[in-house]
Amino acid sequence: MTTPAVNDLIKKSFVKEAFRPAGDVRRIFHKENGDWSSNTKRIQEMDRDRFAEQKVEGQSSAQRGISQGYYKDIVRKTVSVTRLVSGEAYKALTAHKLAQYATQTGADVVDKIELDMRNFIGYGSSSSYTDNGGFTIDTTVGDGLALFHTTHTLKNSSTTYSNILSGAPSFSESALESAEDFFNYNVLDNNGQRITMNPNTIITSRKATMVNRVARILGSMSPELIEGSTNANAGVKNTYKNKYRHLIVEFDVTALNVTDSDKSFYWYLGALGGMPETSFQGYYVSWTSPMVAPAEINQDKWTLSYTGRAVYGIGAVSGKGLLQVQATA
Repeated sequence: MTTPAVNDLIKKSFVKEAFRPAGDVRRIFHKENGDWSSNTKRIQEMDRDRFAEQKVEGQSSAQRGISQGYYKDIVRKTVSVTRLVSGEAYKALTAHKLAQYATQTGADVVDKIELDMRNFIGYGSSSSYTDNGGFTIDTTVGDGLALFHTTHTLKNSSTTYSNILSGAPSFSESALESAEDFFNYNVLDNNGQRITMNPNTIITSRKATMVNRVARILGSMSPELIEGSTNANAGVKNTYKNKYRHLIVEFDVTALNVTDSDKSFYWYLGALGGMPETSFQGYYVSWTSPMVAPAEINQDKWTLSYTGRAVYGIGAVSGKGLLQVQATA
């Protein structure tokens, strides 16, 4: 095949691998586009002074405004990978198999983005972690504390809040009710006033026990014990039936994508999507979408190299819309 033909094959194969269906983890983050005039993208909270007041005849209305809450500067980074293929290997494989093998650099880039997202959630109770390339990754939010913390602060109030459920209960109907009450009573604006943020998503690892527990609670015709014991009130309406979306996210891994079983029973309740003000303000900022450069051919050494790259950043302004439960069983 000629060089143009090889490049055309690369492009066609890349379209299939880089634009495959996104993993569940992507649904946790809002997507923004970065401006190349800056190496950061600033995301900030805005709060309004709420509630009108009674106006006395002849006097002015109550004066209210808006105030800036916390902000987070999400820093861009470039990730890339190059795969070198010898001419002998090229000749030994059919063109189709070569495309699947050599152009997996595009998939490698997509996998790296999703690994960063999974690690951001999995390591979220720490202020940073070391990624698979040895770089320190910031997991703090606008108040300077880790994404998941027991004493998050508010910009204009002395009140603090926790987005780690106390007691670390295993996933169950009663534990889910406790998690729901976090959203009912502990989601506050930066002035310390309660705001409405409706949870719509349960997140678990791929652990079979966790996946099946969620499926039973959300899909059963009537409540049942997790262990399958007969329910004496089988005719009682299951109030959780189809109430939440269930995302299966492999956050129980190290930065090298090795299983971290200590986190396999963790679960999360989140308000995801919709307006940022009423949902978890986690962001994936894209400066350059995953791409594969044209193949480079070294005629002297008879090698072909394929490079994939992307430029992006991941961060969160606050942890208000995402509750972590550090269950161990």
